[in-house]
Amino acid sequence: MSKKEYKYLPEVKSREIISNQSNDEVYVKGNSPCPCCGFITIPNNGNALSYVCPVCLWEIDLFLKSDNEASDLNHGLTLIEARKNYKDYGAVLYNLKEYSREPLEKEYPNK
Repeated sequence: MSKKEYKYLPEVKSREIISNQSNDEVYVKGNSPCPCCGFITIPNNGNALSYVCPVCLWEIDLFLKSDNEASDLNHGLTLIEARKNYKDYGAVLYNLKEYSREPLEKEYPNK
């Protein structure tokens, strides 16, 4: 298929993918805050399709119209519920905490 057929999908530029040579972890450099935890983890200026925040594990749902709308991509949670769960458990759901990670120093929003 030609690239033209996919022009509606945001592209992650190769320079946004960073490899940590010391432990072979690869992460995508974010430039927008996660709507759930607020850390700067979301690429493509927040328009990342099918991207899961590595800090809180909220999956970006571009179709939500409000913070109180249930997200099919996030186990039916609303963004309000997910934010509360992140504060309480460190992830959008308690059983997902083991898969989340602490934010990197550069992911903290400027204060």
